[in-house]
Amino acid sequence: MKSRFQTHLYSRFPALRLQRILVAVSGGVDSMVLLDLLRELVDEVAVAHCNFQLRGKDSVKDEQLVESYCKRYELTCHIKRFDTKLFKQSTQMAARTLRYNWFEELCNSNGYDIVLTAHHADDNIETLLMNIIRGTGIEGLAAIPEQNGRIIRPLLPFYKSEIVNYAQAQEIPWREDYSNQSDDYLRNAMRHHVIPELAKLHPKALENTSKTIDFTKQAALVIQQQTVQLQEQLFQNKKGTIYIPIQEIKALKPLSFWSHQLFRTYGFDHREVIKLMNAQKGKQISSHNYVLEVGRDEFLLYQPFTHDAEKEFAVYKDGLSEPLNLTFSKEQLNTKNALTVDEETILFPMTLRKWKKGDHFYPTGMTGSKKVSKFFKDEKYTATQKAAQWLLCSGNDIVWIVGKRADRRFTPSENTINLLNINLK
Repeated sequence: MKSRFQTHLYSRFPALRLQRILVAVSGGVDSMVLLDLLRELVDEVAVAHCNFQLRGKDSVKDEQLVESYCKRYELTCHIKRFDTKLFKQSTQMAARTLRYNWFEELCNSNGYDIVLTAHHADDNIETLLMNIIRGTGIEGLAAIPEQNGRIIRPLLPFYKSEIVNYAQAQEIPWREDYSNQSDDYLRNAMRHHVIPELAKLHPKALENTSKTIDFTKQAALVIQQQTVQLQEQLFQNKKGTIYIPIQEIKALKPLSFWSHQLFRTYGFDHREVIKLMNAQKGKQISSHNYVLEVGRDEFLLYQPFTHDAEKEFAVYKDGLSEPLNLTFSKEQLNTKNALTVDEETILFPMTLRKWKKGDHFYPTGMTGSKKVSKFFKDEKYTATQKAAQWLLCSGNDIVWIVGKRADRRFTPSENTINLLNINLK
């Protein structure tokens, strides 16, 4: 196994020899074999052990085994104890979240380049079957990714039986987690009952399933490349808002598949996206981080930009550098980023703030007043643009929707004596 592992490691991840590696080690046979193989094949290896304190004395003994092994071979060992009961998640999900967050912290604070975990071929097959039961797309059929960011799983080509045989032959110490014998979790039930029956039905059932996973991963990679190309072609980013032509999306076949591929990374269900294609202008759906809105002939995709409407900045005659660079001068600049006002109508300090519900002003070029919200609508502002727009005020009155429209009450007349130029840089 060692020579096969070395060939696989160096061919798939050649940079590993020059990187600082953090290995996730539970004390079980899989992670102990991975650690034992790595310490002989790469230059710098450190260990991270999570003690979730779920099995009493057994958890302590797992920790002691990992610590003892690291002392024997003079390996850096990071150990942390967690309390999963503090989280409003299932124990498994809480442990996973805690574990990977801690790995990321260790990498950032200690300069580790990658994290290696001991997922193997049996784990891969179990994940495939679980995903099929729950319902999945092609990503789920590809099971466990070999690499995800800085997480690498170099044991995926190896079966559990190989790993156990190698540990016994090399006298590598490990501890059994007897909670794995329970059928309380779907993965354990799959491991104890479904996988053995599959192996009985066909002598190469597990081997052929692993091959199918590999083929699916290759197909998923091709589809992902095509998805990226389509997004580059159809998703046009303009000042933080992505414009997507609805008719061109509708023309993609099969529509449900490509709607899933194109919008899933933004957190949208393809069925909701397809419904939205026939909705009226202004209709929108939201995911955790994004809003998808119907425009005239396109979708507008953007992150909901919340702003603190109470946050204000005093603007004195010497100007302002943040959040906008505003200066005042007597010299008139004929640019769209400058506004000339009647100095006698201005009260200092002025105020720079975001818009609030009920704001109105008296736009130049028209009679009467207009709500700022109506101005935004007429100018076809997206939600992001609305939230980003600054207003420059004198007292309670809006002088300038900065860079866009002035209030005529402050613009010079024939009788104006003192002109003041407000410059936006």
